Amino acid sequence: MKALDKGKILKAAIGGHAKTTLFDRFCAGDIDEHMDIFLDIHATKDVVIRAGIAIFQHIYHAPGTTLGAIRYNMFSRKAAAGLIKPEALPPTEGAATQHSLRADLQTRDWMLLQSMSLDPSDYGWMVGVHGYEPVPTLDPMAPEELLRFTSCNCNGDCSNRRCNCKKNGVKCISACGNCKGITCNNCIHDGVESGEDSDVDS
Repeated sequence: MKALDKGKILKAAIGGHAKTTLFDRFCAGDIDEHMDIFLDIHATKDVVIRAGIAIFQHIYHAPGTTLGAIRYNMFSRKAAAGLIKPEALPPTEGAATQHSLRADLQTRDWMLLQSMSLDPSDYGWMVGVHGYEPVPTLDPMAPEELLRFTSCNCNGDCSNRRCNCKKNGVKCISACGNCKGITCNNCIHDGVESGEDSDVDS
């Protein structure tokens, strides 16, 4: 692959990795087979996505390891050191997917000397107020359990649906105002869920 082509594909920056560093790494030839996918105007979206994810795995020195596992391992190391910078973590697989599609469209446009040779909305872009904006990911922003995160401030035993936690189907936690997730009927003690539904008001 020509060096110029590699440089074009690297147009979009990756947090914590200078473009020149990535350029030198890619020129080593270790991932040419994946980079060449982006020069194939007939490559399907699925093939492009797999190639893009494989490239990200190489960027973070973990070929064959899922991006989720790489993120978790890096987060654990940073958390232990007290130096967590979210922008330095690898992208999620969903984010890498959208990034790869945008890179493929940009490279295709350069090769064909044609702007928007394909529908951008199918390649990692969406129409926003000021024009096209990148799609961060199509995945949920957090697991359902976290998205449903809630706490209560009950004066009772949290045993009925007047309790915010009970109403949302989650157990009380340490952030709850009175029970602190340990003194009510909607908490977990020693791994055993306590309490049954009752008619006692909170």
